[in-house]
Amino acid sequence: MGVSKQQQARQAEVARNDEALLQAARRVFARDGVHASVNAIAEAAGVGVGTLYRRYNGKAALYERLLVLSNQQWIATVRTAADHPDPWQGLQNLVVESVEYGQGTLAPLGRLTSLPPQMAGLAASADRDFAVLVDRAHECGGLRRDVTATDVLLLIEQLGRSPLVEQIQDLDDPALATEARAARRRLIAIALGGLAAQPRADLPGPPPAQRLLTARWRT
Repeated sequence: MGVSKQQQARQAEVARNDEALLQAARRVFARDGVHASVNAIAEAAGVGVGTLYRRYNGKAALYERLLVLSNQQWIATVRTAADHPDPWQGLQNLVVESVEYGQGTLAPLGRLTSLPPQMAGLAASADRDFAVLVDRAHECGGLRRDVTATDVLLLIEQLGRSPLVEQIQDLDDPALATEARAARRRLIAIALGGLAAQPRADLPGPPPAQRLLTARWRT
């Protein structure tokens, strides 16, 4: 028996609400940490609290789901970077993708819950592969010899927690949001230049506009 159009529409609505909840939860967790409330998450997602509780039994369950998704992304990104023929380029790609995903934003919430054992094992394996990638980036002459794997991870965490893009998105200005994403790319390039044994001379894109600083403030 096939699925009716009404059922398909309902399934699509559930999927949209779930995606909205997860995106909102990531933003609110990054902003409020362990003090984030389910009411704030539901409001940011544009859904009722009842919709949130029908899918998750509280913020710990939401956090656990985000944690699993984050580690799935990390595992896949490390695997792709490790397969790159140029270890230094692979590492640079990993930093860009990880920062733009927001890796590190969930770190301060570790008290809420932990990864399922199987996922924790896969994540630990990815961490070991990442350390090997850093060693290879040293050996090929791309990465500064005094930069450690922990340095890179802390850099990803700090850049990933930058609120610039999220704050600009809240202004509902698509053009400004595009500028903010481009500015973040430029900042990542500046940071990567500091990691490089031989920094590149050029930066991607035009210099960021002053309005990226001023648009978030009331005048």
